[in-house]
Amino acid sequence: MADYERTVEVAAPADGTFQCLADPANMPKYVAMMTTAVPAGGETVHVTAEVQGRHEEGDAHVRADPNARRLEWGGEGEGGYRGWLEVAETDGGSTVTVHIHAEHDSPDDETVINRAFDETMRRMKELVETGNSEK
Repeated sequence: MADYERTVEVAAPADGTFQCLADPANMPKYVAMMTTAVPAGGETVHVTAEVQGRHEEGDAHVRADPNARRLEWGGEGEGGYRGWLEVAETDGGSTVTVHIHAEHDSPDDETVINRAFDETMRRMKELVETGNSEK
């Protein structure tokens, strides 16, 4: 198991940044490998992803706390995947910190996770600052 954390500065107000990132419709626009995210009632979001040539699908618990500007999530099953993001106000906009906990079996898994995490942070910044993101 491993923990990963990244922070990115965003040229946008913190409240708007959080609203954008907490919207399940926007998650596939910034989460690398995610292809869909559909609310399934309550705090459940049904997600699909293409991971190293495999189609993956399942439900995730997603809880948003707008007052704290914090989003927490966790996957169903044995994967041990969970995380959170927090948006903080800065003088010039905001910062987004993302923390992920993932269990992996090999150094190759860690490489894939790091690449996907870097791509996610790039897309997140682009989505918030420009209103769209390349997929």
